[in-house]
Amino acid sequence: MHVLSAMQLTGEAGDIQVRDPKLGAVFNMGGSAVANYVSVLERTR
Repeated sequence: MHVLSAMQLTGEAGDIQVRDPKLGAVFNMGGSAVANYVSVLERTR
């Protein structure tokens, strides 16, 4: 999920590329919904 988000931010997502992304967010739940994390990625250039 992080790789796909980074690909969007760097313009390398090919056919699934969104136009001019500035932020990417990844949310994941694990176990019995007790291990959760969120990552927010930002394009700096």
